Amino acid sequence: MRALVFQKKSFRGGVHPLHGIHEGKGATAGKPVREFISDSVVIPMAMHIGAPSKPLVKKGDRVLVGQVIGEPVGGLGLPVHASISGTVTEVALKQQLGARAVMCVSIENDFMDEKVEWKGLGNVETCPADQIIPAIRNAGVCGMGGASFPTHVKLTPPPEKKCDTIVVNGAECETYLTADHRLMLETPMRVVDGLRAAMRAMGVKKGIIAIEDNKPDAIAAVKAAAQGREGVEVAVLRTKYPQGGEKQLIEATTKRQVPSGGLPADAGVIVINAGTAAAIADAVIDGKPLIERILTVTGKVREPSNLKVRIGTVFMDIIGACGGYSEEPGKLVSGGTMTGICAPSEGVSAVKSTSGIVVLNQKESDLPDENPCLRCGRCVDTCPIGLNPYRLKDLCEAHKFAEAKDEHLMDCILCGSCSYICPAHRMLTANFKIGKEMIQLAARRDAK
Repeated sequence: MRALVFQKKSFRGGVHPLHGIHEGKGATAGKPVREFISDSVVIPMAMHIGAPSKPLVKKGDRVLVGQVIGEPVGGLGLPVHASISGTVTEVALKQQLGARAVMCVSIENDFMDEKVEWKGLGNVETCPADQIIPAIRNAGVCGMGGASFPTHVKLTPPPEKKCDTIVVNGAECETYLTADHRLMLETPMRVVDGLRAAMRAMGVKKGIIAIEDNKPDAIAAVKAAAQGREGVEVAVLRTKYPQGGEKQLIEATTKRQVPSGGLPADAGVIVINAGTAAAIADAVIDGKPLIERILTVTGKVREPSNLKVRIGTVFMDIIGACGGYSEEPGKLVSGGTMTGICAPSEGVSAVKSTSGIVVLNQKESDLPDENPCLRCGRCVDTCPIGLNPYRLKDLCEAHKFAEAKDEHLMDCILCGSCSYICPAHRMLTANFKIGKEMIQLAARRDAK
């Protein structure tokens, strides 16, 4: 049995948002998860990387909890399940976080919570290993930390990519968010079970659960849950942003580096989020589909909370469950304030990757005036990838995207550290996002 590891680990670069004062987490870190079930849900068919699922229901149909209401499309497809029981009121295009409206299934809750039959595999240590990945796929599990990549695909890398380690990302380095913290503290065994299921499915002997040192209670809980579990280690990380980035996490825990243009599997490592690990456990042990998740609701709300909500619950209802706004809102951020996306309205839905909702007032929402670069070099020192942000911004603004690509723009993880640290308030990350999109668009055009 491997010994548990408790030395602090980290990576080059990074920042300490809000000067390290809990990174905005203080309002919710100590609050236990409470469940909220709304009167209705709006479930998008596009909740993961890959083609949107195809609706299988129509207006007037009655559905049960866990019933498949969207069938997978394409190699990255995933099934979509009803998160409540009730009547389908609409199947229509609706605006969500993306630029384009997506097909959604709206369901009115009958509060009977009637479920379809779930068939789990039982104990993750004794169930047939070859049935684990199909169970994960059938449950519709995808990355719950933000990327939404189908988990069954991640756990089946090409034969030439030999992976020997799985890392569970429990860093939760994003500002304001405490959902994974509470998950690890309150149900640590599910996180460990999910990791062990993934390890057995892949034939991997080493699993690492990585947690930042600002969560000592979660570290202790996971340590206790991991006792006696084959190959499972706990790595204590120094609190720093973006400690939870895949490349930074791999460097901190294994001392390996993902090659430029490569993926974690190229370094022999698979990374899954703590919430994803718990969802794997639910799928394998109980056959439970991914129909709910924990998220943090904080900022300018009367009762900052960690809520367990059903997939498809709209932001307006979630905020209402937290007492409503405490001030006039300026922006609703889905996720944390470093990498989160501004919601176009209160009507968007919480999906599988929604880790939180941060309500900002108008003053917090206003962008500072951008000033000329001071050539101070802080962005260079801060970049966790080792890029030259001020040079890349000049290239992107000049539409010299091919040159920006040569300067490794595609390796940028859009963490926002450079923009955060810049004394001139330059819009660095926003330009890099546009630049990466333009490079990807050119690549698609060239491929035709």
